[in-house]
Amino acid sequence: MGKVLIKRDTPHQCFARLELNNGDQVMISVGAEVKVIKMNWAGMLPGPTLWKSESGAEIAEKFFDETKLPQRLIDAVIDRVIDCRSAADVVARLSATPDDVLSQYLATLGNPGCRAIRDVSALPYPEELIKSVLRHQLKNVNKTDKKAVDRLEVAYVSLSNFQPLTTEERDAVPIMEGGDASTVERVRHGDVYRSLLSRCNADGAALLDELRSITELNIEVS
Repeated sequence: MGKVLIKRDTPHQCFARLELNNGDQVMISVGAEVKVIKMNWAGMLPGPTLWKSESGAEIAEKFFDETKLPQRLIDAVIDRVIDCRSAADVVARLSATPDDVLSQYLATLGNPGCRAIRDVSALPYPEELIKSVLRHQLKNVNKTDKKAVDRLEVAYVSLSNFQPLTTEERDAVPIMEGGDASTVERVRHGDVYRSLLSRCNADGAALLDELRSITELNIEVS
C-alpha cells in the first residue's frame, strides 16, 4: 500500500501527492479536469501525464463508489490508486474499461485447473475496482434476464475466494483441495485450511449482505 505525502482540499487548491509501493511518486490534481501525473526527481518535478479526463460521467464512473458516498473527489481518486505498485500500474488501472475489468475477472473465475481458494494476487484488477464494475453491471442489467443477474451475483460473491494467503495457507490449499494427499498431510494442514475456509465464508456472507443492499438501492432508484 502506498502513502499520502501531502494533500490539499480547499476551494482554491485541490491536489495530493502519493508515494507508491515501488517508490514512484504521483500527483493528483482536481479542478476543471482530473489529472494524474508522475513526479520525477523525488517528487520535485512533474513528469508525464498518466491519466486525465474532463468528462464528469467518466470521472464519476471510474472513481465514485456508491457504498462510500458521500465522498470528496480527491479522496475517491486517492482510494482508487493508493494500492497501485507503480506509476505503470496507475496507467493500466485508470485506462482499463469496465468491459476489460469484467471480462478478465470472469476469465480468471473460469480458468480450469485453478483451486477453489486462491491468493488475491490472482485477481486481474484490485478487488474494489472489480466490485465497482460488478455493482454498475448489476444496476444496469436487464432484471428479467435471470441468467445474467445470477452470473453477476455469483461473480460478486466469488470474490470471497480470493484471499491474502500466508505461506502456510498456500501450502495447505493444494493438499486439502487435491485428491492425492496422504492422510498425514491432510491432518497436518487441516486446521490451517479450516481457518482459511472460515475466513472465506465470513467474507462471502459480507458480500451477500452488500448484494442485498445493492438490490434494495436499485429498487428504490427504479
